[in-house]
Amino acid sequence: MYIASMTSLFIIITSLLRTRKPIPTVRRFTKFKLPLPKTLHLSLENVSIQGREIFIVGDVHGCLEELEQLLELARLEINNKKMLPIFVGDLANKGPRNLMTIRKVRQMEALSVRGNHEEAIVRHYLNWQNDQNYVIPEVFKWITELNTDDINYLLELPYTISIPSRNILIVHAGLVPGIPIQQQNLDNFIHIRNLYQDNDGNFIASELPFQGEAWASFWTGPEHVYFGHDASRKLQQHPYATGLDTGCLYGNMLSGIVINSQKMLQVKAKTVYSEPKGFKTPK
Repeated sequence: MYIASMTSLFIIITSLLRTRKPIPTVRRFTKFKLPLPKTLHLSLENVSIQGREIFIVGDVHGCLEELEQLLELARLEINNKKMLPIFVGDLANKGPRNLMTIRKVRQMEALSVRGNHEEAIVRHYLNWQNDQNYVIPEVFKWITELNTDDINYLLELPYTISIPSRNILIVHAGLVPGIPIQQQNLDNFIHIRNLYQDNDGNFIASELPFQGEAWASFWTGPEHVYFGHDASRKLQQHPYATGLDTGCLYGNMLSGIVINSQKMLQVKAKTVYSEPKGFKTPK
């Protein structure tokens, strides 16, 4: 009887091991192996918020005039109470006033996560600093005006900001459901758009808009995620995720949300600043 029991136990354990999904491989570096921020994931406690109204802002991309108008709308919405703006990344690049937008955000009592354009800015800047023959792509020529403080600021932007008291998580691009935040591949935080499933039912992250479905449509919490990056879908409102990149750069809107009231605020772009491939310019 003892041998039979041990045999049954062995069969059960073997079955469990065969059916258990493998732990995902975690990369503690990005694909370009850039320096990482000291804090990968910032947790914002009430003592740091200090009673300020939280206002989360979508991708600015150097549209400084629209940003200033949006911040003014937010001040009116909260009756000029103290405000804590938090940006979803892509503060600059391709827009009309990239350098001044970075410095505006730096000077404010504001926070931001790291976006794919922050990584690209840092990558080209460091390459330019380390190689006198490095040719900076045309769209990044403005980065030669950045100073050391600007670059250090961009380097230290975290990949995520969580606000436990509000059950909120802020990230630039997105996340893969079912994987703890410390085990997510860093590139997904700044590049993911879609998810599809392999033959075993595991979620696979994709940067391609035509491969799979919007990652946010699969997200079931528990945190409500605020993100940007996906301008082609414009404003996204899922049960547990809100996409705030509404394509100001492309002539659409700059968006932000006041967390306490859940009031969505928007400012129309002054013009079309950039015409990306596959994105239809509004008339």
